[in-house]
Amino acid sequence: MSQVMYCPRCGGELIPGDRFCGECGFDTQQQVANPEPVRPVAGTGGTIPPPVSPPVTNSEPVFPPNQQSVTRIDPAQGNRGLGAAPSRSGGTGPIIIVVGLILVLLAGGGLFWWLSKGEEPPQVAAPQTNQPQQSSPTPAGQSTAQPSAQLDLTRAATYLSESGLKCSFFVNYPDGFSGTVERVSARVVPAEAVRVSEAEIIQDSGEVIGYGFHYIERPDGIYLIYDSTPQECSPVLKNNLTVGQSWNYATEYGQIVWTVLDMGVNLDLGFTTLDNCLLLEEDNQAVGFKTIIYYAPGMGQVAERTSQEGGDLSKLTAFSKIDAAQAAETVKKWSPNYQSIQDDRTQS
Repeated sequence: MSQVMYCPRCGGELIPGDRFCGECGFDTQQQVANPEPVRPVAGTGGTIPPPVSPPVTNSEPVFPPNQQSVTRIDPAQGNRGLGAAPSRSGGTGPIIIVVGLILVLLAGGGLFWWLSKGEEPPQVAAPQTNQPQQSSPTPAGQSTAQPSAQLDLTRAATYLSESGLKCSFFVNYPDGFSGTVERVSARVVPAEAVRVSEAEIIQDSGEVIGYGFHYIERPDGIYLIYDSTPQECSPVLKNNLTVGQSWNYATEYGQIVWTVLDMGVNLDLGFTTLDNCLLLEEDNQAVGFKTIIYYAPGMGQVAERTSQEGGDLSKLTAFSKIDAAQAAETVKKWSPNYQSIQDDRTQS
């Protein structure tokens, strides 16, 4: 039975035939001569290793030359690698570096989170295109006039109807006629002074009747020419409109006097409200009859009453924008003299 050997340095058990201690790597062939024999343990029949000096605190372990560690080889594997055992530091070095990088990344991420917490993400503006905006057509029942801030309510032309406007009225005249009248506005006369032309179409007893008239702008205001009598011209509205202002037109039967009663009036028609209306009293002394006429900016005459609190003689019930070519054809149909209409200033 072979005697059990112990490492003189650490006291670890030595396998017979091993040169280096499997625990501390001590070279057993360099041990001092006459080592202290192993003493038997009293009462056990075993042995104990000789006393070993305790390892020095905070000191690096002693390795054989050119080696950092010695790996214990199983006897069945022979002496492969003895004296050139693989170093453990070569395997742990990359691991330590990787762990260090991970810790740095985690610390940096935590710092970024702490600095940016509570902040709203930046808002990215939607890209703008240069495509033109498409305007929607004006639906029926809504005013086509410009905002009051851009209107000159003292100018007569402000109250002319726009080209391409189609209006429907219910009329109830003292002569007994009542029914629906349709009015269409368009530019059909080449003369610049003719601002707009209109045609009124009436359906009476299954028969369709229509007539046209034209509005001319002069320095002092707006004048009216009936298409059936192109040689005659009468004033409708004067410029520099003010409350109390009046003008007149003499006929062979008597005078017609117009007086401004109010301005900037809101007219409630039931289906819509028209703003900045002009109230005009028309006194037809030739027939002894007075009416109150309402004009709306961009729409022309929109209502006619026997008095401000009286019954309606004519009232707008609907309006819409139509195709300009269609409007012009309608006006031309009921205005056979439209090409001869002009303002030569000899008309009065």
